[in-house]
Amino acid sequence: MRRLIPVISVALVVVALIIGWRVQHTRTVEAVVSDVITRPAPELGPRTHLLLPNLKDRTVVVPDRPHDGNETRSEDRLAKIGRQRVFSVSTNSIGLRGPELPPKGDAFRIVGYGDSVTFGWGVSYAESWPARLGTLLDMDVVNAGVPAMKPLPLAAWVEQSVQALQPDLVIFAARPYHATPSAWQDYERALNTVVRASRPARVAIVLPPISTFDPLGNQNQASELRHVQEIAGRVAQGPVPVLDLTGAFRKNMPERGVIMNTDGKVQKMVRLPQGVVVAEGVPLHPGALAPALIEAFESDESIAEPLFFDGGHPDAEGFELFAAELEVWLRKRTLIPVR
Repeated sequence: MRRLIPVISVALVVVALIIGWRVQHTRTVEAVVSDVITRPAPELGPRTHLLLPNLKDRTVVVPDRPHDGNETRSEDRLAKIGRQRVFSVSTNSIGLRGPELPPKGDAFRIVGYGDSVTFGWGVSYAESWPARLGTLLDMDVVNAGVPAMKPLPLAAWVEQSVQALQPDLVIFAARPYHATPSAWQDYERALNTVVRASRPARVAIVLPPISTFDPLGNQNQASELRHVQEIAGRVAQGPVPVLDLTGAFRKNMPERGVIMNTDGKVQKMVRLPQGVVVAEGVPLHPGALAPALIEAFESDESIAEPLFFDGGHPDAEGFELFAAELEVWLRKRTLIPVR
């Protein structure tokens, strides 16, 4: 099983982080260039990065619509991806997105570890799910998300940082990385590392929501959840509780914008709530998006999927739902103190 759009999103994140994403908008003359916000971290694994410390309002430019690997690999990708989103990034003195951490004291602290979804790719720090969850709970929720971080390097990042952060609860917000043949073994190894390194803190798994514009992610979501639950049940001193947010996002999706339905090999962009087909077509490669859907996004910037902005990352409204659902789940599972 391979979920290509998250893999592609990782590739685009890497492009934006390492060399800067230069986007020539079809209706402007000037190009906008992303600032570098990371440094190489080979100690965590090959091609791995961590955020630079003490950043102040650095600019990051990213695609503002679903995209696939064919676009990111093409020589004319900057002309093809005309829609762009600009956001800013600030980090504290230890290289985490957000303000300086207060002294730990006796207060209950949650640390969210994950990739670009936890980091808050495409939105402000205040709109990221850790910041929103902290507000909802009136607790200290630390954003330790790093863009493009895959499970094994993420586990190494937990090992490196968790004792200094002193969490009472670690949220491991990561799906398996299916671009490798050993995805399940890597995920199990990563989870065992996280649980061991985090002791005595508890650990919970949160699987970020899957966009309707992720063809293979949707096809394999149920089996992926089942496999992750099996892995979580085998962890020493487990089982580790698992929350998959895809169902909550589908149930609470606003009736506006567009979603993607698949009928055999045909992908259909459907407008909500009427169900009118805006565009349809067959993708050129497995896991890709049909050219007709991409053309529809580029020809009308008002077309957007509710709760997501690029086929892999929630928007500000999506992160609000992310935090609200997580709050309810944490309370229900008594993973946080009862107040």
